[in-house]
Amino acid sequence: MAGSEQGWWRNRKAALVVAHPGHELRVHHWMENARPLVLVLTDGSGHLGTGRLDRTAAVLAGAGASPSVNFFGKMPDRELYRAILAGEMETFRALADEIATIFADGEIDYVAADAVEGFNPGHDVCRLLVNAALATLRGRNGRDLPNLEFPLEAATLERQTRGGIELHLDAVALDRKLRAVDNYPELTEEADRLRAAHGMTSFGVERLTPVDYLLDISDCCEQPPAYERWGEQRVKSGYYKTVLRFRDHVEPIARQLGSWKW
Repeated sequence: MAGSEQGWWRNRKAALVVAHPGHELRVHHWMENARPLVLVLTDGSGHLGTGRLDRTAAVLAGAGASPSVNFFGKMPDRELYRAILAGEMETFRALADEIATIFADGEIDYVAADAVEGFNPGHDVCRLLVNAALATLRGRNGRDLPNLEFPLEAATLERQTRGGIELHLDAVALDRKLRAVDNYPELTEEADRLRAAHGMTSFGVERLTPVDYLLDISDCCEQPPAYERWGEQRVKSGYYKTVLRFRDHVEPIARQLGSWKW
């Protein structure tokens, strides 16, 4: 295990915020070291209606992390996507406020959360909520917490890592992580896809990188993002009724969150 910075984060109170249960597996060894408070936006029920919070609760228990009492599967996946399509700004503002309050009440010292990748709009909106929550906290009491992100689809983020965290898993830590992945059957397809695309690199290195943007995420991924192409295909097949688009649905949320007075 090696760090790009000399352990500034050790013995400090961390929070992990993820859009969906299962994302925590990407930073499994970091969780073992940081033992964060974990906030999960949705229940992972997708379009099937069956959540997977119990799987994530088991992962957290094994890694020594703690689920948030009031923000652990805050809403079904369907409700999140419906709110994004409808542009329900009061919903997102309330979520950002709640996250900020949890950070303050928990005396959190730094935060890690999903990166913007353009792969899933829920992931990107989760990141917007975290950034808005940190801006809210800064406006309330002047606290400016370190804000880190980690990828879900890429092998690692290759951005500047100064002030970040980089962990190289030894054989024992990697085995624990892979066993945790194997014990999460709902994510078998995703894990196999990552193995095929990136080999073991995507599991053996955990890199949490400082966020260098606020609520303007237009340059954080390709445009139009991948989820629009998949959405178009699913509309054609009759699986979806509407394509969720960055310019029409996600960017307005970012713009409105940015317009609030912190």
